[in-house]
Amino acid sequence: MVLVCHKHKFIYLKTTKTAGTSTEKALQPLCEKPGLGELPNGEVRISKHGIVGARGPRTQNTHRILRLWHRHKHPWRNHMSAINVRENLGAKTFDSYTKIANVRDPFDRVVSQFHFMKYQKNLPSEDAKTEFEQFRSFVLSGTWSIDWDIVSIDNKLIVDRFIRKEHLVADLKETLAGFGLPENGFKLGHDKSMKERRKGIPVPDYYDPETIDVVRRNMAWVFDTLGYPDQPQH
Repeated sequence: MVLVCHKHKFIYLKTTKTAGTSTEKALQPLCEKPGLGELPNGEVRISKHGIVGARGPRTQNTHRILRLWHRHKHPWRNHMSAINVRENLGAKTFDSYTKIANVRDPFDRVVSQFHFMKYQKNLPSEDAKTEFEQFRSFVLSGTWSIDWDIVSIDNKLIVDRFIRKEHLVADLKETLAGFGLPENGFKLGHDKSMKERRKGIPVPDYYDPETIDVVRRNMAWVFDTLGYPDQPQH
């Protein structure tokens, strides 16, 4: 979901497979009236406090529902591009608010995205050799998201503060402190983990020189901005 907080003047732009759901649940209370319950999937809350955008469903119907959102121009949907958020919110407000987004080691993220794709399509986990072959095809297909549209406008990065998945708690504390809030003033959940499907296989085992090069080139904005290692890490 997209989050907008008027009191602390920030916008949360949700990237994919970067612990975004955990982060949005930590930041969501700042964007709405205290004490509200869980927001049902597909619904939006807009108030004087801010905007809590619609969270996408974690079901086999995800793609169908997202297509409907785009067709009917759902105003605040999951994983919106920065330009759409700016258009909906207004340029003056968008430009003046702090933009926040999550990031993750690109090599690890693409492996997670591969397994999430298989989960969405209800495809089974295979033996390691088959998984590696499928992963290679997935990377070379170019069908996976690089999130550039979520974090950029006119081909320029517009995010002011990144929350790294690998340092989730520390970066959230720093973010809250930057708004003058208690560093421990959030609850951190855990959602959409592909841990079981990954079976403990180290990230480097998925890659060969060609797929490493493809990820480095396609995710250059992350490597260049955050300084992640240019080789897969254990």
